[in-house]
Amino acid sequence: MPGQGLAAVILAAGKGTRMHSDRAKVLHPLASRPLLIHVLDTVGALNPSRVLVVVGYQAEEVKQACANRPVEFVEQAEQLGTGHAVQKAQAALEDFEGDVLILCGDMPLIRSTTLQALLRKHHETGAGCTLLSLKTKEPKDFGRVVRGPGGAVLRVVEAKDATEQEKTVDEYSSGVYCFDKGILFKTLASIDTRNAQGEYYLTDTVGILTRDGHRVECHSTRDADEILGINSTEDLKKAEQIVQT
Repeated sequence: MPGQGLAAVILAAGKGTRMHSDRAKVLHPLASRPLLIHVLDTVGALNPSRVLVVVGYQAEEVKQACANRPVEFVEQAEQLGTGHAVQKAQAALEDFEGDVLILCGDMPLIRSTTLQALLRKHHETGAGCTLLSLKTKEPKDFGRVVRGPGGAVLRVVEAKDATEQEKTVDEYSSGVYCFDKGILFKTLASIDTRNAQGEYYLTDTVGILTRDGHRVECHSTRDADEILGINSTEDLKKAEQIVQT
C-alpha cells in the first residue's frame, strides 16, 4: 500500500529569480499558505515513512516554515540541477529501503489521488522508475517523453536540449518521479552536465535506466493545471485564480 516503504523527496532549494523577490520561491503564499506547505500536505496524505526537503536558498526560513512537521532537511548549498539536488538526499536515505517519490516544492496544485495512482502503477508494473507525464496538444516548455516504435519509454529530453522533431512530441515530463531507491542512486552516479544548461538533470536517469535494461513507465494526466510549477509572478496569479474557482 502507498506509504509503506515510501520516502518523499521534495526539491525546494531554488531562489526563483523570475519571481522578482528576495523571498525563496517555495515560500511565496498561495491561498495564504506557502507553496511548499501545499506540497507537504498533499504528500502527507500518502502516509510516507520519510519526508525529506532539499533546501538551499534561505534554508533557515524554509525550515521555519515547516516547523512542527515530521520533515527532515538536506542541504544543496550550490544549485547544480535537479539530479544534483536528489543526490544530496542519498546519505540521509542510506538505511532506507523502498520507493522514493520525487517532486518539486513549487507545484502546489498536484493532487494526492494522482500521486497515489502513480505509486500504484509503479508497484503493479514492477518498473525501476515511473514518471508522471502530461498529454496535451498545447505547447509547453517542459521536457518531452521520447518513446520507441513499440511505445516503450526511451528517455526524457529537456526542452532546451530537444531537437525540432522532439519538440513535436505531445507528452511532457512533469518532474514527478517514483524510483526504486537502490536503482535511483546508482543511476544518479552516472549523470553528467553535458547539456544546454550545464546542470545535472534528474531527467537523464530515464535514458540511463532504459539503456541498462530497466523498465520505465508513465502515469499520464491531462490536467495541465495540476502540474503547474510556480516560476513567475504570472504563474502565481494563475494558481490563485485556479484555487478560487
